[in-house]
Amino acid sequence: MSIRTSAFDTDLVASESGSTSTRNSRFSVDSVMQSIRNIATLSEALRILGAGVILASMSVFLMQGWSGGNDISRYLLLLAQTGLLGAAGFAMSHVVKETKGARLFFGLALVSIPANFTILGALLYSVFQWDGGLATYPGFADWRIEDVANIGITMGAALLVLVPMALFCFAIMARHSAKPLALNFLLLNAMLLLPIRSSLAAGVIALTGVVYALFTVAKLLRKDRALKTGEGKFALMTLFIPLGIILFRSMYFYQVDSLMIAMLAMVLFLVARQASLFPDRNPKVAVALELLSWPLAMVFAVALTDAFASMLATGLAAPLFALAYSALALDIIRRTGSRSLGTAVRVSITIAIALSFSFSVVMTPTGLTALLSVVAGTTLLLWGAAGKQPGNVIAGIITVAAGVLFGLEAIVQLVVRSSWIDLAVFGASAIALGSLLDRHGVAIRLRLSQWYGNAREDKEESALEI
Repeated sequence: MSIRTSAFDTDLVASESGSTSTRNSRFSVDSVMQSIRNIATLSEALRILGAGVILASMSVFLMQGWSGGNDISRYLLLLAQTGLLGAAGFAMSHVVKETKGARLFFGLALVSIPANFTILGALLYSVFQWDGGLATYPGFADWRIEDVANIGITMGAALLVLVPMALFCFAIMARHSAKPLALNFLLLNAMLLLPIRSSLAAGVIALTGVVYALFTVAKLLRKDRALKTGEGKFALMTLFIPLGIILFRSMYFYQVDSLMIAMLAMVLFLVARQASLFPDRNPKVAVALELLSWPLAMVFAVALTDAFASMLATGLAAPLFALAYSALALDIIRRTGSRSLGTAVRVSITIAIALSFSFSVVMTPTGLTALLSVVAGTTLLLWGAAGKQPGNVIAGIITVAAGVLFGLEAIVQLVVRSSWIDLAVFGASAIALGSLLDRHGVAIRLRLSQWYGNAREDKEESALEI
């Protein structure tokens, strides 16, 4: 009895000792893991705080300037700060052996490059202006160079720092695509040096740059899958920074007109479109970006119509709005994975076309507005019949009826007053168009069916993912 009891007691003690040891071990491991998590969180917060402070220092420097020296010395200090950010990243990587902090410094150096080009552009614009638009700026935005001979020296010194800095930073962020990224990044930043500030010119430059940047992004993504990582996405995003500066600079310091707003809306639409089509993107984020694109399409159409309304013939402003809006809205339907959003956008297109063309012929019953109303109504009718959409069919019939009822007399007068040469040309064009449709109509229809079929498959896959 005693032996058994003693053995049991010993086992019990051993078991309790083992349990205690295990608990102590677990407690120690949990404590260590929690400490590691706390340190990681603290280090990440410190990195974010440090990056914010550095960006704030750049902003304060640009707005407050420097107490001594001229604008060239002020600029060289900013250039030195860019170099120090790169040097800090190099030291973090090779001395401290800490990669996250090093990448953050290199990222800040990359972001500061457009700021350097912006000031170089301001210094250049103080001497050369293509548009003669030199105005009085706030103190923080007034950058001038007194001696023309110093322009070449300043720009040469800047390029000696900025070009290798861009190449080195992109090599850290996206090693396999460093050269094309650096080259295209510098080309886009060079747009900041163009000595022109008018609203139209700035909008055209920014829109051209965005189209070029989107083409570059799509091309690089096909070649380098590593760009889908966080560092790769950041490297691609930096391509759009100088274009945003061009738009902000023009809107903040110069007169903003409707055409500028239209181009800004188009730029944002294209950026949202590219982001929604980015590989491996979250389907919900894609739908949110497509939803954001909808009002941008409306703003673009309204601003474009207002910009060209004075140049258009009477009664054509509303059709221009409908066509501009429909072109962008159809793109949203083509790429969206949300059936409800696609349906809502399709209904809005139908309403915009029907109301705009009908309103134009009712308010201005000319031969041109009547013919446009008939063509638009016929297009809606065919679209509704092809997609089995009774709403589109009804809207098409109403639009055709408006064109015939309110513009029949104008159409007759247009035919009567036209010369036989005009009528012959119109008739020959109609015959040629009919022949082309007869020859290539089947191929066109098959391509359209395939286009819509691919769009429907993409929508279904996105819907399943959601």
